[in-house]
Amino acid sequence: MPDSLLPPNATPLEEAIEETIAKPLPIYNQTLWRPDECPEALLPWLAHSLSVDAWDSNWPEQTKRDVVRSSPEVHRHKGTLSSIRAILAAAGYGAATITEGFGGHQHDGSISYDGAQTHVVSDSWAEYRVYLPRPITAAQAAEVRRLLRAAAPARCKLKALYFTEVAHTYNAAISHDGTFTYGAA
Repeated sequence: MPDSLLPPNATPLEEAIEETIAKPLPIYNQTLWRPDECPEALLPWLAHSLSVDAWDSNWPEQTKRDVVRSSPEVHRHKGTLSSIRAILAAAGYGAATITEGFGGHQHDGSISYDGAQTHVVSDSWAEYRVYLPRPITAAQAAEVRRLLRAAAPARCKLKALYFTEVAHTYNAAISHDGTFTYGAA
């Protein structure tokens, strides 16, 4: 190359690298930083550079873009209820309801027991429960737990996952192979 900055004793590898660098890129650099415009093949690298905590290569393309787009907001509020809700919504699990702190109830008859909560007195102030608006499979429950470990404060403990809709009725139409749960994951 006549305009080469390499010394006369440059190796063939160095010359090949210089030639590659001299070629114009097929896309603009700014495009690589925009989740909606970044090529799908480069989304994992964009996710890594934006510190996306939870990533699944099996997600649909739109879910990947949503997770990358929500990453700065999740990190801005990391460790709060809003970050947990944001990461679950971006991953396609809808608007989750989160209840936290099951301690401190007085046993004076003002609260009726309906079986929805256990009465364990330990670190109940750090426990939280997540109620999802739709049924999930056992594999999705594992993914939700992984997402929650990434977004929730380290001091908090996930007590249970629930969903508010019924996945199936007991009519022998499906086999019980462990894919679905009984309503609490």
